[in-house]
Amino acid sequence: MLKVVLADDEPSVLEGLRLFVNWDKLGFKIVGEASDGAASFSVIDETKPDLVICDIRMPGLNGLELIEKVNNEITSPPKFILLSGYNDFLYAQKALQLGALGYLTKPLDSEELENELCRAAGIIENERYSKLENLELIRYTANQLYNDIMDGKRSEKSGRKARFIFDIPDSAKICIVQFIADSSENIINNPENKIYDLLFQLTGIQNENCLFYNGNGSYIAVLHDSMPIFSHKARLAEKIAGQLRDININSYGFSAFWILISGMNDSGIIDSIYKCGKQLEQLQTYCMLHPEKNVFNYEEFEEKTISQSQSKTVTGAIFPELPFEKVVNSLKGNAADQVISAVDEFFHKLNRAAVSRRLYSICLYRLADVVRKMSYADGIEANRVIHNFTASIDSLNPNCKKLALEMCNFVFQKQNIHNDKPLFILENEILDYIKGNYRKTLSLQNIAEKFSLSAIIISKIIKKRTGQKFNDYFNYLRIEHAKMLIASANMKITAVCEESGYSDYSYFTEKFKEFAGVSPSEYKKKYS
Repeated sequence: MLKVVLADDEPSVLEGLRLFVNWDKLGFKIVGEASDGAASFSVIDETKPDLVICDIRMPGLNGLELIEKVNNEITSPPKFILLSGYNDFLYAQKALQLGALGYLTKPLDSEELENELCRAAGIIENERYSKLENLELIRYTANQLYNDIMDGKRSEKSGRKARFIFDIPDSAKICIVQFIADSSENIINNPENKIYDLLFQLTGIQNENCLFYNGNGSYIAVLHDSMPIFSHKARLAEKIAGQLRDININSYGFSAFWILISGMNDSGIIDSIYKCGKQLEQLQTYCMLHPEKNVFNYEEFEEKTISQSQSKTVTGAIFPELPFEKVVNSLKGNAADQVISAVDEFFHKLNRAAVSRRLYSICLYRLADVVRKMSYADGIEANRVIHNFTASIDSLNPNCKKLALEMCNFVFQKQNIHNDKPLFILENEILDYIKGNYRKTLSLQNIAEKFSLSAIIISKIIKKRTGQKFNDYFNYLRIEHAKMLIASANMKITAVCEESGYSDYSYFTEKFKEFAGVSPSEYKKKYS
């Protein structure tokens, strides 16, 4: 459902707008009303609607002034349709210059209003899908950049890319927050889940590029001290902890949730991100030693007086030397027996180290973490097998080694699954998969995980083979299916909409007209 706000200083007009159209049928829900410009701004700011229908002449702020104020002061401003009893071209021209979708004159005609709402819904949904597709690629790029920096890769190009993606001023101090969600279900990449909304709520982040998925239930947020979240005197950790107390994480499908906050660093963008990332690695180990806590702050961690022996354990001074790198290299190789050999060597050396039970567990967690980072950096989503392994660690399940090998074999097989295939065969498989699943909820990330390739590579293959962006090709397949149903089956248009994979009727009609040149009903009259 798209959210809409109605604003007019005439009560009769507001009532008419409510009754003129079947809002539910058109895919809209009225979330607020107002009778003057100032009140309208407050309602818009509070409800965050997709569309505002407002009068051009209202007390306080007129419609044009309201659009300007909303566009200047609200992130992701809604679309506008303006109403007026004054059939003045200059008003319409100014409204369109400010970005309004349409301009209707009073008295309103219900059919004209419905048509305008259908057109607006199509524009809004199309922009939403395009934005999600672009944001998905940006977040994937952000994660690749972060992993490259943590691997020690540095260049002027990386600095420029980080400055652009994260919108970091040159002199800013950088802080990184890591969110780790544990779930028995593989819901992390479910497009229906609201994990990003939860994290935006916890941090107050406004730049969506700053938050990205880092694999295996881990999310990274790159922050800097000029963001509004740092304007309050309370420390970031205190604010996030306070927000977390009011949230039921089980409603998001998580059995556990941890938040790690690095210190503030001002050593330049690349160096600061690297230092913050290393601090988070220390915090992650400290987190394992204190499972009763949810929020961990590096500055607080530094301030604590820790006994020398515990300090050495936490920072890794007495951490046993284990072949983590050899395991990762075997996963990137092409010999399955090397994977078995590397895992055997890892557990042999760990068992000979005679470390405490807690440190033994931490070593296994680190193994899971290096596999997670390597697999996700290569476009492999191994959340399920990594979770199976980590769930066995604290109980020291006798199958722990077996599960570690299953985890590593899974990543190895995904890494090598396409090595022996010519490129054109792989491209055909990707297109065949899309053609077989276009009526389902499908994203670039879903396809990337299916084929163990990056979302960017999938996007380029689709563009190369079809000449279209993923979202355009996806809609093209759906509309072609809808045209076939309309021409060959005696089905209602609403049923065709659902059968073609669309949940929003107004968006379906807009896309149908875009691709077919006529509305679904007109197409039905012509061909059925």
